[in-house]
Amino acid sequence: MSFSSDASAASAAVEAAAAQKKLNLEKATNFMKQYRDPHSRELKKLSANQFMDVWSHYDKDGNGYIEGTELDGFLREFVSSANTADVSPEAVSDAMLVELKQCFMEAYDDNQDGKIDIRELAQLLPMEENFLLLFRFDNPLDSSVEFMKIWREYDTDGSGYIEADELKNFLRDLLQEAKKINDVSEDKLIEYTDTMLQVFDSNKDGKLQLSEMAKLLPVKENFLCRQVFKGATKLTKDDIERVFSLYDRDNNGTIENEELRGFLKDLLELVKKDYDADDLQDFEETILRGVDYNDDGKINRKELTMILLALAKHNQEDDSAAKKE
Repeated sequence: MSFSSDASAASAAVEAAAAQKKLNLEKATNFMKQYRDPHSRELKKLSANQFMDVWSHYDKDGNGYIEGTELDGFLREFVSSANTADVSPEAVSDAMLVELKQCFMEAYDDNQDGKIDIRELAQLLPMEENFLLLFRFDNPLDSSVEFMKIWREYDTDGSGYIEADELKNFLRDLLQEAKKINDVSEDKLIEYTDTMLQVFDSNKDGKLQLSEMAKLLPVKENFLCRQVFKGATKLTKDDIERVFSLYDRDNNGTIENEELRGFLKDLLELVKKDYDADDLQDFEETILRGVDYNDDGKINRKELTMILLALAKHNQEDDSAAKKE
C-alpha cells in the first residue's frame, strides 16, 4: 500500500471517529432525556440506581447538593427534555432560567437554602421508594432527643452505626407506621434497604453513621441555629428556659442520656457536617469536662447557660471576623 493510500485510510478513520464522537456527544447532550417516555415525554419511574445516576451526574463536585451552575444545567436539561420537539438545553434562555429557578425553588427547596439536596430531588423524580423518603420528610421529628432515642433503639449491637440489618428493621417499622407493610415482601424490604443505603450512605461503607442517619431522619429544626444564639441579641432567661425545656423531655430538671446526646448532636452540627458516634462521644467528654462541675454526667440550667453564652460569644466573634475580611 502506498503512503498516500495509508494517509487516506488514516484520515478516513479519524473522520469516522470524530463523527462517532459527535454522535455520542449529541446523544449525551441532555442527560434527562433517557428518563422520559419518547412519546409522552413523561418521566419514567426510576430505579434506585437510575436515581443515583441522575444525582451523581448533576452533583458534579460531590458536595451533597445540586447548586449554582449544577442547578442551572439540571433545570435547562429537565425542562428541554420534556419538549416533544428535540430542543437543546441552550433553548432555555437566561431570562427563562431565572423565572424557572424561582418557581422550582419555591416548590422543592423546602429548607430554603438555595440549593437542592437528595431528599428534595426525590420529591421531583418518580421513584418506587419515594414514599420512604418523603414519609419522613413530611413527618419530621420534633427534636434531636427523639432522633437519639430512635438511634439507640435500632443500633442494637451498640456499634455506633446503623448497619444493613438494623436499617431493614427500621424500614419495616417505618412501613408499619405508614400502613404499607402488607404490600411489601421480604425481598422488597431488602431492596428498599439497599436503596436507602445507596441514597444516604455517602461515604459508601455499607452502614449509616450519625450524620447520614440524620439526613434520613430529619428534625423539624435545629433550635440552636436560631438568630438569638448568633450573638445578634442578648440571651434572656426565657431563651435559656425555652432551650432547657426543649431538651429536658422528662422534666426532671436535668438534661441527661438521650436528652444530652440530642442537645450535643445539635451543637455538633453547627461545626461539623459529617460526624459519627465517636465524634459525639468525644464532644460529650469535652463539653462535660468544661462545664460539668458537679461531675454527674448531666447538664443543669446553670451549666446550659454557660454553654449557650459561650456559643453566642463564639458566633459573635466569627461574625466580626467575617465582616473584617
